[in-house]
Amino acid sequence: MCTNPCPCGYYNHPDKECTCPPGTVQKYLNKISGPLLDRIDLHVEVTPVPFSELSTLRPQENSETIREKVIRAREIQDERYKDHQGVYCNAQMSSK
Repeated sequence: MCTNPCPCGYYNHPDKECTCPPGTVQKYLNKISGPLLDRIDLHVEVTPVPFSELSTLRPQENSETIREKVIRAREIQDERYKDHQGVYCNAQMSSK
């Protein structure tokens, strides 16, 4: 489950100020029911990542490179399951 910290989304933001009126944040958080929150074991606050850090400067793989990797992976699966008739991938294996 993921939720904004408040209606405007900027509560505890490192660079932007929350524009919510006083009391709104608590009212917003109270809408999430206690029984639901009791079932969530991990609560993590994350700060926004600047767009410049999301885009990468490393070269991307082209379609041909990805195609070759897929073909190689299928060859590995074929070899792995050559003694199991009708099995071509992990999902088709039984638990035995």
